[in-house]
Amino acid sequence: MLALSSCGKKDASPSHGAASSPAAAAETRDPWPSVAPLIAGTYTGGCMRVPQMDTVDARIVLGLDGKVTAPDTSFDVRKAQLITLTRETAASGARAGAMLSMDAEKGPILNLLDTGKPDGAGAALIAGDKQLSCPKGAPLDKLRSQPLHKALAQLVESPERSIKCVDVATKMSWKDTPFKLAGGVLTLGNETFDLNHADLETLMIVASEDQVTYAARMPNGPMLHVSYTLAGKLIAIQGQAGKGLSHACQREV
Repeated sequence: MLALSSCGKKDASPSHGAASSPAAAAETRDPWPSVAPLIAGTYTGGCMRVPQMDTVDARIVLGLDGKVTAPDTSFDVRKAQLITLTRETAASGARAGAMLSMDAEKGPILNLLDTGKPDGAGAALIAGDKQLSCPKGAPLDKLRSQPLHKALAQLVESPERSIKCVDVATKMSWKDTPFKLAGGVLTLGNETFDLNHADLETLMIVASEDQVTYAARMPNGPMLHVSYTLAGKLIAIQGQAGKGLSHACQREV
């Protein structure tokens, strides 16, 4: 999965997370209702167990309410440390997936993947050294068949607002810059990016840090990251091109 970051300090270096205040917490919205219809489903089809390395008749269920059930396991992904959704396009078609992690070290972690095969999407549930993989499930059509910025417009789009951006060459001269993300177009100052042309999009939700980050990789262009609070307040914008930054913007703190 893609690791996402946002720019935080005025040295234009990447940072992760955002400070949250009691006021911001009071405004926090739940992103799960936007995510759930894209990935909820039941996964079966001769499930492989590790470390037993055998096949069992089992199922992994992810409900619209966020409850995951599987043999000897149940948990609520609405309390996940990290939720990541991904959509990637290539000449062979689009593929989409999701990772829902309760604990990065101990698990459980639920991975979903739809590559467009006739069997639909597959699921893998990992907890420590144990894994259950079920290869057959309903396709993630709502996630795979449309751009991520459209599928999750409620979390991704932004009306026009101002953010402070720095000259990445000098790391000086911070200035107010207009930003807008709507209708599949990201506008930053006098630059526009058509996100419908992105060949990779990800959305990362880290509820404990009050942060949602959308990223889009433009062909022959930068990898753009836009970070918001869960309430939809703009935190930062970053562009990466090659090994350096192409854009670095942050709200005033």
